Amino acid sequence: MTIYSKNQTTVEGLDELISAFQKLGDEAIPYLLHGSDEAGGKVLQRAMSKVSVDSGNVKQRLKVVKAKKSAKYPYRVFSKVTFSSEAAYAVPLELGHRIVIEGSNVGVSKERPFLRPAADESKDAVVNTIAASMNKALSEMGGMR
Repeated sequence: MTIYSKNQTTVEGLDELISAFQKLGDEAIPYLLHGSDEAGGKVLQRAMSKVSVDSGNVKQRLKVVKAKKSAKYPYRVFSKVTFSSEAAYAVPLELGHRIVIEGSNVGVSKERPFLRPAADESKDAVVNTIAASMNKALSEMGGMR
């Protein structure tokens, strides 16, 4: 399986783990949901440490949206790190923006990314956390390993 981000990483043995996990059936999905939420928490912690604004409002508004089972794709489970609407200015903080006063473009605010780097830097921890949750399901439910 290949995990895509700024730099591609190949994870050896993950395809076999996924195949064994899928044979367990829907009873194993809670393990994956829990692992996804735990992985999301790791990305959240890293993102909070990277927020460059001193007010703390963005840090306080960052959150993990818990993973849910999809009827269409039951094994595509993921948590999402996001922020509440009270911190919508986190988007221009992350991506940069033009500064416009009374209709005139007066400058540019440089991007100060924190979510993208947090996701990239947490890639290995996320993969390890998900793999651990899958291994736990296999061992507790009588699968291989």
